[in-house]
Amino acid sequence: MPSQQIIPACSRIIQQQFMPHIPARWQKQFRFGVQALTLKPFASLASNARQTVANAATAGTKMDRLICNAGLAQTLAGAIRRLGIIHPNSLVNCDHSTFNGLAAFVGAIQTKKGRALPCLVATTYDHNLPAHTDAPKRKQQMRAERKKLDYTLHEQVRTSITAFAGQLGFWPRFVFDRGFMSIGLVQLFTRHQAVFYVRLKAGQFVELSGQKFRARELEHSDTRITLAGIALRVIRSDQPDDDNEPWYILTSDMHSKRRKIIEIYYHRFEIEETFKDLKHVLDLVRTRLMKPVSLELLLWFTGLSFILGYLSGGTSCTKRQTHPNKRLSWYRQFFEALQREVYGPAADLITGGL
Repeated sequence: MPSQQIIPACSRIIQQQFMPHIPARWQKQFRFGVQALTLKPFASLASNARQTVANAATAGTKMDRLICNAGLAQTLAGAIRRLGIIHPNSLVNCDHSTFNGLAAFVGAIQTKKGRALPCLVATTYDHNLPAHTDAPKRKQQMRAERKKLDYTLHEQVRTSITAFAGQLGFWPRFVFDRGFMSIGLVQLFTRHQAVFYVRLKAGQFVELSGQKFRARELEHSDTRITLAGIALRVIRSDQPDDDNEPWYILTSDMHSKRRKIIEIYYHRFEIEETFKDLKHVLDLVRTRLMKPVSLELLLWFTGLSFILGYLSGGTSCTKRQTHPNKRLSWYRQFFEALQREVYGPAADLITGGL
């Protein structure tokens, strides 16, 4: 897409596909959030607010109200579900990431274009907050709040994806890294007859013909096994050229070809690239938030920029680059083109043009 078409395309998406689903009482707040957090890199909540609203006191008040509005977070999640980009055959990559004392569990739709589109966000306190008495006061306070919670990360994942599927009215296919592997997860998907793909550790025991084997000991690259009495399948990828071990992918997908399942897992890494862009293109490494709901709203508004880029044709922004160290993702090219279109006219006016 030519860069000069980006702003009209993004405007149509916001006005036609989001605004109708935002309650009237929150529409000004939503517009402020898009201007302050979706359309520009993150410096801090206060700075981004002041860049959007001239009066510093008013800017601070607007941001304070926005960043604690849990209802708006749920509304944004619902608006994204209504976009029609999630369907029963969609692949939702899942991962955790930490943000300076807080943690987020995020589900994002595979695009096979290098970046996944956030569609599920659940936040909590980081489970690895320091316990020592000389830890920063901010993190001591957050650890005290964390101790009040009565669920584990695995329980949060199961609760979040169950609620997500309930809101959709169907279960898309979910793709997990090996840190998410648990019998509880397997049982959850089995109860709902849903499809999942999760990487196993090579030493994970499975059952074959009444005997237990570690995943690495399975003779074939595509093996029907049982785990906790559930019939499943383990797919082993080809041996990589480096010293890393192959992938062992546990799945309830009993029909897809082995090569297809390996491809599905390969594209799971799109969510890791999305997290990298959130932290380094949008600068969310700067966050010093105290409450999970604040991180949830920040991730919905910044994640919206990926959805705008994708739906506005931003994936066609990608230009061929021959040098591997100079290759840019479609999202980075889209976001940089957006910055040129937003700030370029003002810069030309100030400097007299290039």
